[in-house]
Amino acid sequence: MSAPEPSQNASLFLCITFFPSERLASAVLRLVSSFCGMVLDDANVSSRFYMAAHELAENITKYSTGPRVSLELALEEDESSYIMKIRARNEASPERLREVERRLLELKTASDPVKHYDELISETAMVEGVSGLGLARVRAEGGLDVDYKIEGNELTIIAHAPVERWRADEQLEG
Repeated sequence: MSAPEPSQNASLFLCITFFPSERLASAVLRLVSSFCGMVLDDANVSSRFYMAAHELAENITKYSTGPRVSLELALEEDESSYIMKIRARNEASPERLREVERRLLELKTASDPVKHYDELISETAMVEGVSGLGLARVRAEGGLDVDYKIEGNELTIIAHAPVERWRADEQLEG
């Protein structure tokens, strides 16, 4: 797995690498929740990013074939605005990578993310064991854009959106 590097524009950066287990993912998500609550100045925005982190953490632990997974949060400054990003990385089988790439392409090209999500709910309602709804939920309910990169057997999924307000350094001290 490649080493994470914060971008030059990162005002805040948090990376957690862990063994792919549900128990560790739960602990990581508690940290993510605290991080979002402390950094973001809007509880609604914070909950959307937490939901995205939850869906991504669940996917990377469930489908990983490697010994480590990682979840990164970055608050990046882009000219006069801020963008919050969540990156999830894991190693996956070639079959799983093909399937997730197909789903992500459909998700990225959907003109109406909510309609796409509703269609997926209908399609998977009777399928037992796998819903495939998490990434669509991030885009439809969370309002976050979703990008991805596949390099060899490593998958990186990035959920991101602009944020209007965040707590500046002096606000974080207390």
